[in-house]
Amino acid sequence: MKDVKYAVMGCSRDITNVGDFVQAIAGRQFLPKVDMYLDRDLDLKKYDGDPVKMIMNGWYMHKPENWPPADNIDPLLVSMHINASVYDKMTTAESLAYFKKHEPIGCRDKGTMNLLQKNGIDAYFSGCLTLTLGKTYVRKEDNVTDEVLFVDPLFHYWSLKSMLLDYKKLGSRIRRGRFFDFSLKKKVFKENFTDEVLDKAIFLDQMIPKTNIENNFEIADKYLKRLCNAKLVVTSRIHCALPCLAMGTPVVFLNGGFGGYNNQFNSRFDGLIDFFNRIDINDETKVISRNFNFEGKIGLNNIPVNNIVHKPFAKELFSKAESFVNNSL
Repeated sequence: MKDVKYAVMGCSRDITNVGDFVQAIAGRQFLPKVDMYLDRDLDLKKYDGDPVKMIMNGWYMHKPENWPPADNIDPLLVSMHINASVYDKMTTAESLAYFKKHEPIGCRDKGTMNLLQKNGIDAYFSGCLTLTLGKTYVRKEDNVTDEVLFVDPLFHYWSLKSMLLDYKKLGSRIRRGRFFDFSLKKKVFKENFTDEVLDKAIFLDQMIPKTNIENNFEIADKYLKRLCNAKLVVTSRIHCALPCLAMGTPVVFLNGGFGGYNNQFNSRFDGLIDFFNRIDINDETKVISRNFNFEGKIGLNNIPVNNIVHKPFAKELFSKAESFVNNSL
């Protein structure tokens, strides 16, 4: 058997969003071993160690000057998101040559796909690799708890208290006519969920402390196991909602507060957001709507069934990741 080395990408002790580690676990689960962790923003270009294979799914990038990666990294470029804030820096001649060398490029969202195709790169919408997490986290009815988890629901709808404690937040919301978003959040909850669900809801967020990589992976693992066994999950975090789809946990995505589709950070939703049962909130008109047919309020015994649009994408991602690893054995 070949002495192949494998690396996991996207892991830094400075990352404070567990979603980054959720994405790293999605890639790691396909590897026969892990020889090293490489920081997505700091290590890829300067890596000068032994040849290493790496599944390179994730968000690119906070430091685009450290792109493209070194030649001794053999990549599977799949589930990539290039943020609109760095479009120009990620489409330099050097970067496009790198993409051309490793095409076709699997894109986590259609915004990234369109960017690469516009620049002559063979690219396709792959969806997110977290859609394969059902490989490791298997939902069994005997293990399902009675937990109702609200994970960062409408987290951009700042509370009155947080605005009064932060004058920059307060000024921003007043200027944009969004001071009363906190009351709109309450309206979304009240109109769409029974009192029983709201009384039972456990509110969590995805932010984690700066510790070490091993501890952060442990936090992410416990987080995913909790999602896997929950009765219902309500969230505005895609790396909470996508794993729930993968594991078969009923999930409802609250789509509001992101500042409109033209916001530079919202290209990451394009395509992915169609996978979810959603409650959509128009931040301008304050209109609340659903993209799924469902009578009445969501209750403990009245939970919508997940959409299955994601399943062909999950199957293809599974196949590509396994082939990438198997071809090196």
